[in-house]
Amino acid sequence: MSSQLSPQARRWRVIIFTLPIIGATSFVLYKRLILGEPRRRLPTDLDRHGNEKVAAILTTGERKGEQGGRPTGV
Repeated sequence: MSSQLSPQARRWRVIIFTLPIIGATSFVLYKRLILGEPRRRLPTDLDRHGNEKVAAILTTGERKGEQGGRPTGV
């Protein structure tokens, strides 16, 4: 990557890189704001077992992946 691009080539590189991002973002916002599609959410264990996990953290003071107050694997 030691070759220097001319200013015109840099402009084209920026345009080629940003147009797909702007297009995809605009399309998703259009679907959400105009068509009323709900926001996508990632499913989590907290949705299914939220109260149980919070109660376990509060009672034991440990989180998943921790033993004795230290993260596992250390």
